[in-house]
Amino acid sequence: MILVDPVLRIPSPDAPHLLTILGSSNQHHNNTLFPPHEMDEYEEAVLFTFSLLESRLDRIEYVLGGAHSPANTDGKPKTVAERIQRIEKSLQALSAKSALLNEAQELLKKHKDVLKPQETTDEAGLNALQKAVVVVERAPSFASTASQLKALDDQQIPPTDGFVKLAKLAPRVAEAEERHLQQALEISLLRKQSGLLVQRAKHVQVLGANRCWAEWDKRLQLAQRTVGREEFRRKQEEEEL
Repeated sequence: MILVDPVLRIPSPDAPHLLTILGSSNQHHNNTLFPPHEMDEYEEAVLFTFSLLESRLDRIEYVLGGAHSPANTDGKPKTVAERIQRIEKSLQALSAKSALLNEAQELLKKHKDVLKPQETTDEAGLNALQKAVVVVERAPSFASTASQLKALDDQQIPPTDGFVKLAKLAPRVAEAEERHLQQALEISLLRKQSGLLVQRAKHVQVLGANRCWAEWDKRLQLAQRTVGREEFRRKQEEEEL
């Protein structure tokens, strides 16, 4: 089985060498492609895997280096070994050019257990006697839990008529809440307007009247001083005569 990186879709550095995997198949077929009429399921799976690897490799090369000319331009079918060597050389060239592939290989080397399934082991290790002791120890709690569940089952469910009526009233309650919100907004606006009216009335009726009285008092005092000076002047003239 070929280990493939699930992120980059490239063979893992810890995977067996591709040439080693199919060495026996290459010797059996004398380094030629499998004839279609003689291939079994394993050979078809291998060739399908090679095709997928080559297509994914072409995609990676196109992403990293742009368009490139195909390697097989003579039209002759390649042997399995040649295809494997081409894939390995292309991967090595891409690893040398791309820092991303180098980092991915370094991560795979540091974390080898990522692609290996972890074996689950039974850590309890209890024998039959110990398991029986645990069951006997927990038996009273099972009985108490069963009695509690039985008591809950015996309890009567309260009538749901009130809940049904409340559910039917839910749209009306929502409408009333919306109307209450609108009324609260209107009351807030009216409160603001009334505050402005009270402030205006205070300025016009109270402060304005006080300003008028202050102005009249000032004029009256000025007139009194003028009259007093005139009377004093006339009195002096009469005394001189």
